[in-house]
Amino acid sequence: MSSDNATIATLTTIQGYLQKYFGITIITITSIGNICNFIVFLRIPPLNKHPNALFVIASSIGSFIFVNAALWTTIINQFAQFNLTTRSLFWCKIYTWFYYSSGCFSFMCHCFAALGQCLLVSQKIQWQQFLTRLKAKLIIITTAMIWLLIFVPLPIYNNLIQISSGTYSCRNSLQIISLYINYWVIIGYYLLPTLLILILFILTWYNLRQLLQRRRNIEGVITRMMLIQMFVILLCGIPAAICIIYLLSTSNMSKTRLRSSYESTMNLIFTLLTFLTNGISFWIYLFTSQSFRKHLKEFLLRVKLFSDRIEPLSIMNT
Repeated sequence: MSSDNATIATLTTIQGYLQKYFGITIITITSIGNICNFIVFLRIPPLNKHPNALFVIASSIGSFIFVNAALWTTIINQFAQFNLTTRSLFWCKIYTWFYYSSGCFSFMCHCFAALGQCLLVSQKIQWQQFLTRLKAKLIIITTAMIWLLIFVPLPIYNNLIQISSGTYSCRNSLQIISLYINYWVIIGYYLLPTLLILILFILTWYNLRQLLQRRRNIEGVITRMMLIQMFVILLCGIPAAICIIYLLSTSNMSKTRLRSSYESTMNLIFTLLTFLTNGISFWIYLFTSQSFRKHLKEFLLRVKLFSDRIEPLSIMNT
């Protein structure tokens, strides 16, 4: 029994370190990546012409909100033992609403970007031209509204509940609402994106092979970038989906404290990996595509040249 307690204590310590230091690493990597993605696909003409750029920009905004809202609260609580969700009724109601909505929205935008790339390498011209910038904007706005409405019970029913003298917990006041939220998280954050990306990965791979067979000189850089990104999302998303389904299906089972500690540690690792996939698309593009690096370098040089031209004017005015 003492060895079990020691193992549980070790696992608890590991969870704390993961939440603190791996969490900070994830925030740093994904925040830089999301900001760079936003700027690159908004400002660089060769990359922002296709409607897919709008999905990449939207997913970057959703990922930035999702990762920072979710992890900063946990990290601050780990370092300073200060949990804003138990101190502020407003944050208790808004926190999980934005957290879940932006996470599901971000992954759905990844799916739409994958769909756009699949259509772009389709053998039929009408499918290649099906997605327009107007349609992409309407899809993004509609998707954001749908997920905000799906999770709107959270700000309505979340409340600060006193569990002891001077101690409060941010909880949902209705059990059925908690079940409703859990199932939508499974569908919107795990199952639906993983299934859609898996299907689109196979279709895009098939379409690309057919297109390369017919036209050897086609430039497939963007498609390969998207395929690598989809593969990374699947690599992290499938184990996380299996883990969360297992935990929910065994939630009513009697478990030892040691087993529960192992399960919560594995769930934390898989969950943090899904956080990481939310903001690494920029790094994937950067390290896998010479063309992407070339466009980025040209953009940075133009910005530098522009700043060099402005500087003498400011000196003259002084």
